[in-house]
Amino acid sequence: MKYFVTVAEELSFTRAASRLFAAQSTVSAAVRTLEEELQVSLFDRSTRAVALSAAGSVFLPEAKAVVAAAERAREVVGAAAQRLQGSLRIGTLTRLTALDLPRLVGAFRRRHPLVDIQIQVSGSGSGGIAEGVRRGRLDVGVVALGPRETRDLDLRHFATVPYVVLLPAGHPLAQRESIALQDLARENFIEGPIGFGTRTSMDRIFGELGINRRISVEITDIATAVSYVRAVDGAAVIPRYEFADMAGVVCRPLAEAAPVLLLSFAVRAGRTPSPAVAALLDLSSNYTRDEGLF
Repeated sequence: MKYFVTVAEELSFTRAASRLFAAQSTVSAAVRTLEEELQVSLFDRSTRAVALSAAGSVFLPEAKAVVAAAERAREVVGAAAQRLQGSLRIGTLTRLTALDLPRLVGAFRRRHPLVDIQIQVSGSGSGGIAEGVRRGRLDVGVVALGPRETRDLDLRHFATVPYVVLLPAGHPLAQRESIALQDLARENFIEGPIGFGTRTSMDRIFGELGINRRISVEITDIATAVSYVRAVDGAAVIPRYEFADMAGVVCRPLAEAAPVLLLSFAVRAGRTPSPAVAALLDLSSNYTRDEGLF
């Protein structure tokens, strides 16, 4: 059933196999066995696509409930034996200073060696991580989103990062001590893709100011922002970050009442976190720092 649920979520045997760390033939065989037992076809297969059949659509929520119950049973038994068991799927951003996730995971493994940990670094930013948590693909995610974008998630805030402005050193605004967002209306922006937490926040804030921004470059890694500001003579409004090379670029704070970026752990709302998630969150405070850096 776990294999079936994963294929149903991915609508691809190949992607499901990769996510499950299993051979595609194993996943296909498991689904066929389940179909034979149920005497129905759960998927409509073609050479180009995989889609849920009518029976598969009806069966999916039931299968998810069974898989969740089985995971919960393992966790309860492990807790009774004072040994945490089960799985823990974590989604995280590509680059993050405020959370030392490798050290956190290492400490967690030493304490709970029977928990199977899977870490997914999101290529679609906070939006992709939040969606993974909503759909149950992830047990917990690190997101850079505010309450407006996460009403259906429970957030555990761990860091607040101010936004700053990157500009070419020769830019007329570079001489100011601080910069208002309204002063950037005509700039060429370097920005994250749609779905990234910073893009979501900035699109909303500039929209409230009545400013329709011109996005010249979309980046998925904040560390490349300085290079593109130099390359296109543009501007970037980003969370404060320690760049290795600031040659030819200046960093200025935003003016008063500036927005901030909130970094949080996200779990599904209305559901008690699994013992593994709860243990990770309890341990996380030792590996986070709220020093105003992304």
